[in-house]
Amino acid sequence: MIFLIGHAACGKTTLGRALHERTGVRFVDLDQAVERSAGMTVPEIFATQGETAFRALEAEALEHVCALYAGHDAVVACGGGTPCRPGAMDLMLRSGTVIRLSADRDITLRRLREAEGQRPRLAGLSDAALIAALDADARDREPSYSRATATFDSSRLDTEEQVNQTVTLFINEFMQ
Repeated sequence: MIFLIGHAACGKTTLGRALHERTGVRFVDLDQAVERSAGMTVPEIFATQGETAFRALEAEALEHVCALYAGHDAVVACGGGTPCRPGAMDLMLRSGTVIRLSADRDITLRRLREAEGQRPRLAGLSDAALIAALDADARDREPSYSRATATFDSSRLDTEEQVNQTVTLFINEFMQ
């Protein structure tokens, strides 16, 4: 199992889907797993139950996915905060390979602006406030993220050609 971790808009879902399309490997988006289990979208969970409830659902989904796909080929796109829950990185490292995706900051900011409203913790922030939130997340999450097995540059995922090139690089580095 390969777990993709990283900050919001670094390309975890885009890369995971593209890997599935190219290789047929099972793809799990942890946010979608949470949504199915809760019967509502991530923004709805945040709005009605709060981040703490979302993180608990996310931890349950991670445990379920690790048990369900143990010993199988799968790519799991984790939420940005997933690895920071107590025990989460240990579980992922025991269950497979953890790849930290890292994208250029300007690209990340553009992607976040293009997906406005889809990320409850960052919705409605000015550029300055968004940068401050990303910097705070980077500081808070670094102890967990630094435990990843490897880091992979996910800056080039914006066109079909870039996605194809990035998928080829990822496959060559981690799936052969």
